[in-house]
Amino acid sequence: MKAVVPAVGMAVVLSACGGSGDGDAESKPSAGAQGLLTEAQLTDALPEGADLPGFSAEPQSLPLLEAKDVVTTGQAACRPIADMMSVRPRLPRRAMVWATIEADGAPASAPPGTLTLTSHDGDTAAEWMAGLKRAVADCTRFTATSKRGWTYEFTVAPVPPERMGDGTVGYRITNVLDPSGGGNVMSVVRTGTTLATYLLPPSKNGKPRPVPESVATGQEKRIRAAAD
Repeated sequence: MKAVVPAVGMAVVLSACGGSGDGDAESKPSAGAQGLLTEAQLTDALPEGADLPGFSAEPQSLPLLEAKDVVTTGQAACRPIADMMSVRPRLPRRAMVWATIEADGAPASAPPGTLTLTSHDGDTAAEWMAGLKRAVADCTRFTATSKRGWTYEFTVAPVPPERMGDGTVGYRITNVLDPSGGGNVMSVVRTGTTLATYLLPPSKNGKPRPVPESVATGQEKRIRAAAD
């Protein structure tokens, strides 16, 4: 597994330096009662090695977001997307863990992707998803600022994933300073009160790459097992 900078926020920021799913999905109740997962339970649910088909995974122990990764935007319609990069989103996370994931056969120069698991109180996970769906529909370009000291402009385009879990949403986010123009694809899958967020760079031909259904389904099983 390639080395990564641990506190990158989301890799869309680093790229500058070098559709959502079915709208009815969020009204569907979670399959099986799942309460708030603790950090330990989320850690148990993280993949390692070849746990996810077609990828190798490496859990990370350092925080993905630091205290100074407070990301804001003045464009209200885009706030949920900016919140994905922020340590202080409008809707709080109760716990967060993450792993790097690398597609099998990826070239040595390719950056790894990430899988982030977050737990949320009550209906907050569903609120996150509803907000992201609206943002993907209404937000095409926005400027974000971080207390880390950067201000970047991003473009957003829907990348509808397969319908998975208790709701899905996907979009391609590109820093306008990214020399490749490829951006990254964010795929968010809700399982009860837990969100699994996959960030993947484009495939070799530059096409957006949402999370494969086999990967998301396998990870959903891990989350449900950790909740038992």
